Amino acid sequence: MLEGLALSYSQLSDGEMRAVGYGLVILGGIVGGVTNRSLAEIRRSPYFALSGLVFLCVSAVSLANMGAIVQAIVGGFFWTLVVVEMLTSLIAGFFFAKIAAARSRDAYGHGRMAALAFIPIANLWLLLTPSKNEASTNRAPTIPLLTGGIGVLSGLVMFGAGSGLSAYAQEDGIRRVEEAATAGVFSEVMLDRNLATMAAEVQTPMVVDETTTLARMEALGTEMRYIYEVDPPPSFLSAEMRIGLMQRNCTYEGFSSVIDAGAVIKHIYLRRDGSEIGVVEVTKATCGR
Repeated sequence: MLEGLALSYSQLSDGEMRAVGYGLVILGGIVGGVTNRSLAEIRRSPYFALSGLVFLCVSAVSLANMGAIVQAIVGGFFWTLVVVEMLTSLIAGFFFAKIAAARSRDAYGHGRMAALAFIPIANLWLLLTPSKNEASTNRAPTIPLLTGGIGVLSGLVMFGAGSGLSAYAQEDGIRRVEEAATAGVFSEVMLDRNLATMAAEVQTPMVVDETTTLARMEALGTEMRYIYEVDPPPSFLSAEMRIGLMQRNCTYEGFSSVIDAGAVIKHIYLRRDGSEIGVVEVTKATCGR
């Protein structure tokens, strides 16, 4: 279920994904604002540099996620990458709210203007407003790398590096997925999962007719097995019956996509004592595709 939701999420447009990410950042910011009890203040340069550091960390996580995307899809844990991405946005919003509140207290004497940090364009007002007091007992100590002109330069470097990492992560992820798809890495994996889902949806045993019962269904890799128990008449599983069964399977809409993807559909007929009567095998080749 989680894997299906994650794969559906990955099909969203870039704009929709950005909206979800922005919403999670705001949610994290709300949590950060509500839980903030600090009185610390920070000046403009440290605020800008720390904002760049948060952005750089988010981009680094995105790059790490893209590096593992093919293995995650193949292994069935792609949902963990989506969870990590969402948690990263929440955590980024949480810490961003903390430093924005400190900047607000430095600029305005209170933390309420921290909300400006989450509003495009308006965030410049929070960033550029000078400190209310030149000296304050609540001003947080900062290292030289984050203060003055060096702090501004550090912030620019981190924002630039974060932007570059983010763009590269997106391109790298797309490239990895496309190369894996071209090499057929996903075809067998997704086919396995589709067949397993199909098998799980059928309740067995199921009475087919007065002589035949579908005892069970099994999905073994790319092979789907229908296993029947039969009290067969002498003419059971004649050539006509085999051809008719293959034709029905080949034209059945529910099998079309999996057969085209390389699935093998096997109908295995057993007597009540377990001895085999015969097998009808349906493949892309037998369907003439």
